[in-house]
Amino acid sequence: MSENAAQLLVEVVLDGGDVNELDALTRQLRVEMEELNIDSIERVSAGPAPQGTKAVDMELIGQMAVTLAPTIVPHLFGLLKSWVERKPSTPVKIKVKVGRRTAQIEYDPTRTSAKDLEVIMKALSKSVKK
Repeated sequence: MSENAAQLLVEVVLDGGDVNELDALTRQLRVEMEELNIDSIERVSAGPAPQGTKAVDMELIGQMAVTLAPTIVPHLFGLLKSWVERKPSTPVKIKVKVGRRTAQIEYDPTRTSAKDLEVIMKALSKSVKK
């Protein structure tokens, strides 16, 4: 991982869907993201399971921590844009963190036009590159 690597939290939000559907969508997105030149994609952990339950980390379904070179960020956003456009009922929340700077967008295809999304992605990409 390079010193200037961008750290992103990608969260898939599925209103009214079940946990299995959300898990399947998250896994599908991860497969597509792995085709990019990304340093790492990890499931986000909620920490150890509560006492008295199985002793495994609980994964936060729908969330992935992504580490990548800043030059790959526009490609990732392009993939996310394409992915959500193919899933017109799946809102996607994207949190981006680079160093001490953070930004967050929420894309809801029922309320955000493709043109609006393009403007958001360009602005977010510029903020990550600075």
